[in-house]
Amino acid sequence: MKKKLLLITILGTILSFIIYFYTQNDEITITSLGDGLASGMTPYNIEGYSFNDYLKEDYKIRHKLRNFYEFAGSNLTIKELIYEIKENETRYFKNKKIEIERAINEADILTIAIGMDELVNTKINSTVRKEFTHDLEELLSMIKMLNKNKVLVLGIYSKGQIDKLNTAKINAIIRDITLSNNFIFVDINNIITDNYFLTNNSHYLNYEAHKAIYKEIKKYL
Repeated sequence: MKKKLLLITILGTILSFIIYFYTQNDEITITSLGDGLASGMTPYNIEGYSFNDYLKEDYKIRHKLRNFYEFAGSNLTIKELIYEIKENETRYFKNKKIEIERAINEADILTIAIGMDELVNTKINSTVRKEFTHDLEELLSMIKMLNKNKVLVLGIYSKGQIDKLNTAKINAIIRDITLSNNFIFVDINNIITDNYFLTNNSHYLNYEAHKAIYKEIKKYL
């Protein structure tokens, strides 16, 4: 009788492993939120290859990409992104309509890169920093209600009106709010060099810079 029970237990264990092996799904969904940096915008009003594209291709090559959703666009501000989430705006991906809340909720990896477009030509002072802090707190609080997986929030880099001092102050704000929500802060300021800009009068980056950002993100994945 004991041998029979042992045999049943062993067979049950083997069967469980077989079921798990054939039913597990390690494919992931990646969602991108943000401004022109997130979408790979260029000074020529054409979207180039972004760090999100590198990330997408990485998982596609390894046959682990289920879906890729991008809710990003040039000059998108934090307030506008908050509005899109509140209104649950939709976009089409492969002829399938997807709501932004669903895209955020389904994401195994969620990247957020926002702030460069709205700050680069703005004279930054304490009032601007205070408003930025309030908006980012609201945005990440909304994100946290929808997703508790790998959420990576990118910092900003020095360019235009964003001098080195303000870069440090804004990145400290982004880092603190990101970590307080148990998300991952990705500091990209130190990896961006003058050689990475497409033109001297634009803050948009070339494909080499986006590849460097992608490699920085991979460290956390």
